[in-house]
Amino acid sequence: MKGKAKHRVALAIMLLLSASLLPACGRTSIAPFQSPSAESNEISILLSHNNGPYAMKYKGDDDVYTRELSRLSGFNLHFDFLGHSTDFIQQLTVRFATKDLADLVETDDALNSSMHPGAVEQGLLYRLNDLLDQYGPEIKSHIPQAVWDSPRISRDGNIYGIPALTGAPSIRVVYIRQDWLDKLGMPQPKTVDDYLAFFEAVKERDMNGDGDPNDEYGFYVRENLEYSDLFFKEFGAHPTEWMYRNGKLQPGLIQPEMKDSLRFWKMLYDKGYVNPNLFTTKSSDWRKGIKQGKAGMWLHDVPNYQQDWAPELFTNEKNVKISMLEGPQGPKGKGLKAEDDRIKDVWVIPTLNQHPEKVIQYLNWAWSSPEAEKFFAYGVNGRNYTVDNDGKVRFDASNPANAEIGHVRLSINPREEGRLTPLVLAIDPNAELLKKGLQAAQNSIFQTDGLYKPNLQALKTHPELGSGAGTLFLDMFAKIVTGRADLDECFEQFVKDWNSRGGEAAIREATKWYKAFHDIE
Repeated sequence: MKGKAKHRVALAIMLLLSASLLPACGRTSIAPFQSPSAESNEISILLSHNNGPYAMKYKGDDDVYTRELSRLSGFNLHFDFLGHSTDFIQQLTVRFATKDLADLVETDDALNSSMHPGAVEQGLLYRLNDLLDQYGPEIKSHIPQAVWDSPRISRDGNIYGIPALTGAPSIRVVYIRQDWLDKLGMPQPKTVDDYLAFFEAVKERDMNGDGDPNDEYGFYVRENLEYSDLFFKEFGAHPTEWMYRNGKLQPGLIQPEMKDSLRFWKMLYDKGYVNPNLFTTKSSDWRKGIKQGKAGMWLHDVPNYQQDWAPELFTNEKNVKISMLEGPQGPKGKGLKAEDDRIKDVWVIPTLNQHPEKVIQYLNWAWSSPEAEKFFAYGVNGRNYTVDNDGKVRFDASNPANAEIGHVRLSINPREEGRLTPLVLAIDPNAELLKKGLQAAQNSIFQTDGLYKPNLQALKTHPELGSGAGTLFLDMFAKIVTGRADLDECFEQFVKDWNSRGGEAAIREATKWYKAFHDIE
């Protein structure tokens, strides 16, 4: 069976040559790798803190959740949290270069990650087939075969990673101020034109009631278009997708339809429908601005509702109501997120570990034990939840300890994105809203011809060819949207630059893969 692979434009970090000169994670020295003995149940785990406030302030082995997970699993666990996103890539790249690893390591790709280039070829990662057969039957049975066959996990039938799943086909939705819609007497928008009507109404009214009708924006955008990449697929091409055209697998960001999106975005900027500081608004300021009543609509993930967008978190506003909607229908389609392979992260076991079976046994427990499922949903009995005499779980979201529950469901959960599991939804007072959000997210998935495509070698040394921070695309986008460059001339020059700086090689490589994968002559 052929595998699935989510297209990820890798942010290649050229740190290998200087790695020996850098301290790992800010430490002044690097402790040698300590592999567990055959008699020991010690397991060290290296992973991202995922921007989790609790993990970012992790206090070490005496942590209450680490102690409880160790007690339940029977393994003495030691977590080492690195940064998130670009920071994580940089730090883990150094860790692999210096072999300052752990028994179990979280990465994005077992085979072709920019964080450990050549790790499989150099024998740094275990081939896991026999270990999984012997020690991890529950892991294999709980994860679909299509996921095991993903080129991010396996090559020629050899498994090099264990996936952590996303938990849902998609979790990206449009968040909208339902109370603003009600105040304006407008229905929930469904089309691009509906959204434009909403944006115009927001512009004309003092929606947050602070006396200033000019400090609210229909669409609140943050830097690098993170959680803001809307109004692209609606016009025919998304910056992150790949499409098979004219016998070639090509990126959406260089397609002619992108010009229609750019024209639309310039209109949004010129009319004041988006915040004018969209190119400099950091994640924290973006959240703060929304909760200060500056946004009518924004994009984010369904599980973030309680921690980020619950009505009580909004300052100086009363009667806030939030709805989650699917993406708008545009002239050429709709979609918030490309279909993917359901792999959130990939766990790998370095061959420095002399007893990899211990790790497999721990993960097998995590995937199969009812105690594990309850822990990753509810946390610690007596701290995060209680159980009635009839066995009913009582979970109070207002309990201060449950501000930490994301750490259990997401950060240290090796199985999946655990914030929307059936057990979690069973006790969530917002379950109906979240279920509607998940359905909206699923309705907003768009198909991409690059669904199974592995990371391209041609792009690893050219991160500027992606669509995120520091890319040619974002530079062109900013110039056109702000009116500093002519749309047609600037886009044409961007396409030329993209092709000449490695893009043509990427298309050749992608096309070769696509034709082989789909048996095209």
